[in-house]
Amino acid sequence: MNRRIIIILVITGAFFASGCSEENFDHMVAAEDRYFQLYLDKYYPNLPPTDSGLYYIEFQEGEGASPDTGDYVLINYLAYTIPDEIVFDTYTETWARDHNLYNSSVMYGPYKYKHGTEIPGLKQGVSMMKEGGIARILFKSDLGYGLDGYNNVGAYESLMYDIELVDVIGDPAVREQELIDAFVEEHPRAYPVRDAETGVVIYYIPDVAGDSAQIKEGDAVEIFYTGQLLDGRIFDSNIGAASGFEVTIGEGDVIRGWDLGLKWFRYGGTGQLLIPHQLAYGEEGSKVSNTDKTSIPPYEALLFDIEVTKKVPEIDKKD
Repeated sequence: MNRRIIIILVITGAFFASGCSEENFDHMVAAEDRYFQLYLDKYYPNLPPTDSGLYYIEFQEGEGASPDTGDYVLINYLAYTIPDEIVFDTYTETWARDHNLYNSSVMYGPYKYKHGTEIPGLKQGVSMMKEGGIARILFKSDLGYGLDGYNNVGAYESLMYDIELVDVIGDPAVREQELIDAFVEEHPRAYPVRDAETGVVIYYIPDVAGDSAQIKEGDAVEIFYTGQLLDGRIFDSNIGAASGFEVTIGEGDVIRGWDLGLKWFRYGGTGQLLIPHQLAYGEEGSKVSNTDKTSIPPYEALLFDIEVTKKVPEIDKKD
């Protein structure tokens, strides 16, 4: 029987033996304290804690800025439980696959989020880092998920994170606009299309013109597409599918940037749409269904490669 099973049995047995009393909570906390200290004594016997009880090990000192609360950050990380060292979370695809955490809907790569919204231990650890730095942090559940736990993290379970602070973003909207401006400068055919309701500008980049008048409100079309971030990470595609994604223009069934931008295409036409976050997934981005994992990061402009074909009525398909 391995250490993790023993720990779970001890904690679970204590928890249910007398109706989740305060005394049993105390036993669980004491058990966590004991196992955490044994782990420290074995691997980091001389490591001093911070005032909050966080343990910080710097592997590589960064040379950039340290994040303030409210900044957005990009981090790579691998998260473990202590003392069993089971990996329970990561946004690095190879690690996710290696530890049976992979989900094809997750946007792997550096994790983008608002600093200050994470659990206290992670917040404190990242705050101690500088851009470009790599560190390991260890802390008990009072700085983590406490009694509630989280997915594969049990009640009163200590945690360890290996973190690379990739980037500190003071104003994510400004950074996004800088990326959009750089893209447009490299693509002189990018045509600005202003949304009359919001004033936000998207960009249509034509390729193959197509063989009809421009698509209009109410037209039903099939779309073959690939969607990616401006750093090249692909988040969705239906290329190679037997049929396209069906859209009726103006119905509001897709992001507003599509309803606006698709009207610049013709049947048989191909091109690109560059859509800022205001007409895509907004300041919050998008989560994978039934999880808290990111599928589209916050404040993210999206670039779509698009081919438009005319929707064929079912009666015609049968003929």
